[in-house]
Amino acid sequence: MVPSMMGSVWYLDSGASFHMTGEKELFSKMESKDLKMHIEMGDEGKYSVPGVGTITFHREHAAPLTLKKIMHVPGLTKNLVSISLLEDRGYDVIFLKGKVFLRHIATGQVKKIWIRVQNLYKIEVEDCSTLSSNMEKMLSQEVNEFWHR
Repeated sequence: MVPSMMGSVWYLDSGASFHMTGEKELFSKMESKDLKMHIEMGDEGKYSVPGVGTITFHREHAAPLTLKKIMHVPGLTKNLVSISLLEDRGYDVIFLKGKVFLRHIATGQVKKIWIRVQNLYKIEVEDCSTLSSNMEKMLSQEVNEFWHR
């Protein structure tokens, strides 16, 4: 399988229990196995999960971003990234002025990952390690402005 992100849109989803995609060709590694589970979606459909794997987002000017334990859900028409799983894996998910940043709790590394398009956050993978030292200051200013309005 050759991973290709061209034309692939990913959405940050606070209601998703897992990272999920219906696009098998996006996986760089996938283990086919019957998980004996079904994913229930908002359309009341139940989708089987025949495999779990890894998808790597290759970036032009930065190291690749890899998401693991992504469920392959044939028939799923949207690619979803679970906020709760990101938090469970050691990241703070920070929403700030139409952008979403991931901050690794242990290392403090910060990456801008999503941008707001209308009312949804779509993936835009860009390395923002240079923001690490300024992130606390930016967040502090935002909180102060909010509370002093």
